[in-house]
Amino acid sequence: SPEGGFVGEIPQLKGCLAQAETEKDCLDELEIVKKLWLETALANQIPVPDTNNFIERLRQAVNA
Repeated sequence: SPEGGFVGEIPQLKGCLAQAETEKDCLDELEIVKKLWLETALANQIPVPDTNNFIERLRQAVNA
């Protein structure tokens, strides 16, 4: 982010964004937001795209 910190997004889940001061914290927040997004989608019968392993792949890229 230009202001500092990090912003993460899961493009398959429209509006699923998180931000934090560190990459790790941002990924942790993204896990929480993903869970809430999916719970809301299921409760409202919104089709859920496959996001399996998306955050794990981001974690591996950050740690590489």
